[in-house]
Parts: sequence; C-alpha cells; structure tokens
Amino acid sequence: MKRVILFSMLIFCTISIVQAQNLNKAYSAMEEEDWEVALGILEPIIDKKPKNYEAKFLAAICHTERYRLEKAISMFSEATPYAEETPYFWVKFAKAYLLNEQVEDAERTVRRARLQDLDDFLRPEYLLISNNIQNAKKYLPNPKDVIIKNLGPNINTGGNEYSQVVTGDQRGIYFTARREGTAKVADDGEAYEQVLTADMNDIDEWDKDSPLEGFSSASANEAPIQLFNNDSTLITFYDEDLYISQRKKDGTWSKRESLPINSKRWDSHAFMYNNGNSMIYASDINHETENLDLYIMHKGEDGKWQDPRPIEELNTPLNDDAPFVAGDGTFYFSSRGHDSMGGYDIFKTTYDSATQRFNAPENMGAPFNLPNDDTFFTLYGRFAYLSSSRPDGYGQVDIYRVLMFNESQIQGKFLECDGVTPVANAKISVVGEDSEMMTTTTDKNGVYKIVMPIERSFGLRAETDGKVIYEKQHTIRVLFRDEFDVDQNFYVGCDKDDATIYVKMINGWDLDPTNLKIAPPSIEGIVAREVVEEAPVEEVVEEVKVVEAPPVVEAQPVVEEEPKKEVVILPTKRIELPNVFFDFDRHTVKSEFFQRLNEAADLLKGDRSIRIMVAGHTDAYGTNPYNVALGVRRYTEVYNYLISKGVNPDQMEVKTFSEDTPISTNRTLSGRAFNRRVELSFIEN
Repeated sequence: MKRVILFSMLIFCTISIVQAQNLNKAYSAMEEEDWEVALGILEPIIDKKPKNYEAKFLAAICHTERYRLEKAISMFSEATPYAEETPYFWVKFAKAYLLNEQVEDAERTVRRARLQDLDDFLRPEYLLISNNIQNAKKYLPNPKDVIIKNLGPNINTGGNEYSQVVTGDQRGIYFTARREGTAKVADDGEAYEQVLTADMNDIDEWDKDSPLEGFSSASANEAPIQLFNNDSTLITFYDEDLYISQRKKDGTWSKRESLPINSKRWDSHAFMYNNGNSMIYASDINHETENLDLYIMHKGEDGKWQDPRPIEELNTPLNDDAPFVAGDGTFYFSSRGHDSMGGYDIFKTTYDSATQRFNAPENMGAPFNLPNDDTFFTLYGRFAYLSSSRPDGYGQVDIYRVLMFNESQIQGKFLECDGVTPVANAKISVVGEDSEMMTTTTDKNGVYKIVMPIERSFGLRAETDGKVIYEKQHTIRVLFRDEFDVDQNFYVGCDKDDATIYVKMINGWDLDPTNLKIAPPSIEGIVAREVVEEAPVEEVVEEVKVVEAPPVVEAQPVVEEEPKKEVVILPTKRIELPNVFFDFDRHTVKSEFFQRLNEAADLLKGDRSIRIMVAGHTDAYGTNPYNVALGVRRYTEVYNYLISKGVNPDQMEVKTFSEDTPISTNRTLSGRAFNRRVELSFIEN
C-alpha cells in the first residue's frame, strides 16, 4: 500500500513539475504577445486540471487580448480564487469588462485592486485602466450623429481584417487579413498577413475579396498603407518596414522600393501628402519601450528628404500610429494615450502654421471610438472607414464604413394606386421606436419634403382626417454617385413600395444631407383636384361709336452711312490652349492632360511676350464660398505645374470663377464634368 501511495505521489510531483514548466512557457509566450501560442499551452493544462486557477487567469488574459471578451469574462469568473494570490487579477478582469463596454462592471471590479497593494511594475496599468474607464464614462453617453456599419461577411470573417485603403472612385478596397489556413503560421501562432482586394457592386455592397496580385508572400506580414496618384502608387508595410510600388501599364505592380524612413526598428505606417513632398509616419526607433511615435518630414528644394522630427506635441508614452491627412487638411491618427477609452482611439488635429505645431488633439468620441481598439481611420468627404475590434463584429478585428451623418432630406409624392391622383393635405410622420421623430404635410399635389433616418429601420405613416391611410417600415440606403436623386413616391392602398429605399447623393466636404437645396419633385402627370367657385356673370351691352382716324405719316430718321473699316485678322497661335478637366470635388491634375500642358509651357517659354489667364471653374454643386475656394485650388495646381516646366510666373494671371461661368448644363453628369475645369486663354499685354 505504501508503494502505491509513493508511486502516486511521484506521478503527482512529475505532473506538477511538467505543468509548472508549461506555465513558464505560457508566461514567455505572453511576454512576446504571442497570445495564440500561449493558449495552445494553457488549454491542455486546464483540461487536465480544471481547478488550476492560475492557468485559467492566464487564458482569460489571452482571450481578452484576442477580443474574445465573453469567453474572457467567463474564464475570469471561474478563476476568481486566484485573486487571493495577486490583486492584479482585478485589473485584468476590469479590462475585459471595459472592452466589452460593461463600464460600470469595469469600474466596480478595478476598485477591488487597491493601488497600495500593487508594486511599482503593476501600478501604471491600474492607473491606465482607471483613466480609460473615466474617459469611457465621459464619451459613451454622448455619441455623435453618424452611422457605423460593418462591411459584411464578404470582407470580414472570424479572423482579422484591417488596414484598409480605398481607390480614387471609392469603389474598390485593399486591406489586410489574417485568416486561419490561408498562409503559413507566424511566430505568434496566427497566419501571416495577406493583402486582399474587393470591388463594390451597384448597391454599394462589397463583392467577395481575392488576393491582390503581386503581394502577400505568405511568409511575412504585409499590409496596404496608402493608395494615391490616381491609384498608381501604393505604400505597403512589409516585414517591419515600409515600401512603395508603382502600377505599370499592364496593371501589375512594380517591385517594392524601400522608403527612406526605414530603420532597424519597427516602422509601421506612413502617409504622404502635399503632392508627395511631405510625409508623416510612425516608428519605434527612438522609443525605449518599443512603442510607436509619430514623425514628420519634408522634401527640400533639392527634392531630397530632410531629417524627420518627432511630433512631440502629439506623441505619448504609449503607441501613436496610423496617420492620415484628409482632403480638408485635418490630420487623423490613433493613440493608446491622451484621453483614450481603452486600446487605440482615433484623434484629430490641425496644423497651426503660425506656431508651426499641431493643435491639441481631440478625441473623436463615440461611436468612432469605443473602449476597444479603433484605428486606421480614413475620411473621404462625407464617409469614412475604420478598423475596430467591436464586440458586434464577425471576428477579432473588422473593417467598418462610416457615414458622417445619420439622416437625410427625402422628397417626393404620396399618390393613390393609379399613380396620378395625389393624396393632398395628409399628415406624414416618421416614427421611431418610441415616438414621432418628424412630421410634415403634403400639398395639393401630394408633394412632401421631410428628413428621415438612414441605414436603420423606421416607421412611415400617413393620415388624413385622423385616419391612418399608410403605415409601413422602411430603411433608407445612401448611394454616393455623381448626381442627386432623393425623390421617392409612396402609394396609398396598395403594395407597391419596397421596404428598402435607395437614394443617391454627390459626396463632398460641404454636403448637408438634411438641406440639399435641389429642385422640388416634378408634378408632371399629376391630376390635382381643385374646387373653383364660379362668380355670377352679368351681361353688359354698350353702344360703341367707331370714329375713323386720319392717316398718320411717320417721320423717317436720317441715317448717315458709316465709313467702311478694313478688318485685319491676326494670325492665330500655332497651339490651341487646353482646358483641364477634373473629377468631382478634386483639384489634382490628371496625367492625361500633362502632354497638352507641356505643349502650352513650351509655347510660353519660346515667346516671353505671350501672357495667359489660368482660370478655375466648378460645377453648380456646393456653396459659392466652397466653389470659389475649389476654383482657387484647381488653378493653383495648373499654375504650379506650368511653373515647374519653366514658365515665367509673370506670364500668367489667375482667377477663380467658381460655378458662375458654365460651358454646359449642370443638370447632367456629362455637363457637370465639362464645367469642372481650368481654362487657359491668351490675354493682351
């Protein structure tokens, strides 16, 4: 019997030693942030010994870092006895609650870890989580009026999808994915990053993704960072450095070329702007704790990059990453510092040319930011994209689209089923979950105009004489196109209306979806009933005398014959000055106009007596102040291009005409395309 007991003790000691060794391996993997590797070690230990609370505590931390938050919270709860070993348990448990947006639970839990019970190594995380909780309490109750929508299962999966860039027409996307079984397994236990691409269909939903040809080696991490120059230049992250590639004529990409910012450390993200003459990037090159800082650098007059400087007014002791400069000059980035709610939050700032510093960054607030990671924010007029580890996602990190508004003006007619008889003087109500959100009344032609919510279900009701004649649920989907079409008719007494309503808008920085200032709905074909009271008519007979008037002789003016003038036709220039046309709301000169501008430059350089006007024009969409500024940006691009080709600035005058001098109609796509231009014309000396 003693031998059996002794043998059992030996086995128990051996198992305990093995488990302790495996726990040490798990600790080592977690120190390297190899969470999946650590879980692969911990889960067999837990299966064999369910009351190994230390292993469960460590596994709960791993699940938190991989954003499997419900699983993490459940495992923390099971591992509660381990809290007697270290008060640090409550800090990690609170983080899981916070990332799952259970802010009150997080605050209650972190208080159980008293600051005086933590050593100097653990106190910073306690203070960070406590501050994150207070920031979440500040921002979460006051969300901005925007719509954030997951890109859906054709893009997002149970893995990780992030670091998205979109094409110039905003209908194509490149992004990075880490999906099990798609590539070799990296040291951290996950598949290597793959660069994928997808296109948007006719109703602005994404088709299934596919690998981007020429990228994704499957043996190193790689991500798209920036796509610019009419989709011809791509910056990518590859194996801890940044590279640039050019699209060739056959559509393939050139070999990667290293950017001058690369170091022996981790260079994670970059954004070029100012026509490729300035760049902001993120690197850990000067950070003792290997956290990322933001740097800015510019090209000198010789075209070479100058030394970078750290953006000290924005950098924090934590990670600062993912720079993006929007078309209106606003600078966006992601940071774990400042007043973050937890993980990365998205911040925005502007540059003060007087102080030559960036202004204090502003947290974008909810719902752009939640307590989890929110990063890789990119803005294109009135919509944007971001990557986020939100609890409602398909996997660990998903890509989301943001509409920078949550309601829109809709107009049209309420008609009977025949499609011509209007429903006049009807009360129209937009109904939310609890109450009426907005009301209006149709006119005699059944015409209405009202603001409705977008991208979410709402009730629409029509009443006449206190009786409900129409009541249905609808969802409005916004499609960004090169035209406005927000007209929508509704039919009373029959089932003609679709639940989903598609409207079209022109994307622009100055777009106000609730006040579009467009033509009212057409009433052509509408048969409106009008009651006209007939006034009595009295017949009056008068005797009229006709008197013949004497003939009138008109005096004829004397016209002196003008002397004939000799008309001299001057010989025309050998070249017709070009018009340069632009995409909607853009001011970048497209490469197709370079040759004609080069010819104009050669003409001006060959004859210094020639002077020209460089005039900026826009289409009719947008406010006049915005179009005036857009005209300036357009003529500045052409003016600077000609100077770069050697033209003397004294030979040119510049002016913006905004939308005031169209050369075609503004009612059609092609007409507006002709009006978005810069005209070059000869002027007298």
